[in-house]
Amino acid sequence: MITSLPAFFDMYYTDPKDGKLTSDGYMYNDQMFQTLNTHVTLTNSIATSVIDKQNVKVTGINPPSYTTLQITGLQPSVPVGTIWYNSTLKKLQFKSDAGLIETITST
Repeated sequence: MITSLPAFFDMYYTDPKDGKLTSDGYMYNDQMFQTLNTHVTLTNSIATSVIDKQNVKVTGINPPSYTTLQITGLQPSVPVGTIWYNSTLKKLQFKSDAGLIETITST
């Protein structure tokens, strides 16, 4: 599970004597960094993107890749609508409303 952003709490962010971060400020910054870094890592693992003139453009998605055997093991615990690439069949699959694994095929 991905962690949530830390809750805002009433604190002294900087020490009025020297202007440096307080221990609460350091802790909050650290929690925020770790959470945001987790989100960036996840996004980079599922999205293909390019940087064009300092703008990030998402150009595609990369669903996780599993074999048929691995998908069978995952199937009971994944929610309806989960999509992955079946590397055995070389096709996209998803978990349907009926709780079944369905293969996306082209005509």
